Amino acid sequence: MAKSIVSYDSSLMRFFRYIKLDSIAWSLRRLYCPVKENDLVLEIGSGASPYFRSNILCDAFEGENFHRQNRSLVADRPFVLGFAENLPFKDDSFDFIIASHVLEHSDNPVKFITEIQRVSKAGYIEVPDAFMERLTGYPEHTLEITDKNSELIIRKKNDRIQDKELENLFHNKSRFIMPELFSKYPFNFHVRLYWSRDSGGIKYKILNPNLKKKWDKVHKNTERMKERRRFRSFVNSHALKIIRMLFSQNKRNKKIDLLNLLQCPKCQGTNFELKTNNAQCYRCKTNIKVRIN
Repeated sequence: MAKSIVSYDSSLMRFFRYIKLDSIAWSLRRLYCPVKENDLVLEIGSGASPYFRSNILCDAFEGENFHRQNRSLVADRPFVLGFAENLPFKDDSFDFIIASHVLEHSDNPVKFITEIQRVSKAGYIEVPDAFMERLTGYPEHTLEITDKNSELIIRKKNDRIQDKELENLFHNKSRFIMPELFSKYPFNFHVRLYWSRDSGGIKYKILNPNLKKKWDKVHKNTERMKERRRFRSFVNSHALKIIRMLFSQNKRNKKIDLLNLLQCPKCQGTNFELKTNNAQCYRCKTNIKVRIN
């Protein structure tokens, strides 16, 4: 079972950060997870590029969509379709949970944080920092998040673009140089939080908890951007597929009893029957979309 987390980053990541090559250290973060070999790891919002150490994947969307920039879902290990705010798993099913670039999409951050702590004993959260969010203005994100003293500081956005004047100023002159800056100093423009129950769980504060979202998520995308992404995605996906084959726990993942980990999000039943690509709850007949490799 998961113990207190001692080392957050691999020695190789720390080395590259020491010699001021943060971009390389950043790219290596998906190769490392501070867990034991036998720990069971869930990744939510796994999308098109899951972490290598994840044993089970969970995502709210099966087809291509704006959340993963129109890239195809990867389900190369046990996969469950579900939302982070109502996870279809039993309490304490996992030793570690990965939530990378998911929380900022949530309409209910309290429920999100409650659920990931319900199903797991420890985990990792990664989101764009509020400063980066305010500058770039991602219309599909609902939250601005930063951290202070290991506490998440969360602000609900009051519109698709939180500060339209700032975003206009940013796009006027700076948007062409900022991607290079983001790439060179990725740790400075993201929030990375490792948490565990042993260290008190996830500490967070919502600055405007009573704000109700009154706008729809919209993704700004052009056909030209789509074409570029299709090419990059084709190259990256094939390279990552090979890397995942080398670094993922493929043999172990195939033996996982996925049905034994499920809990019905509707009636909280824990007995399921596998029917084609669905796990059906015996109690209320609710179907949960699954893929068992």
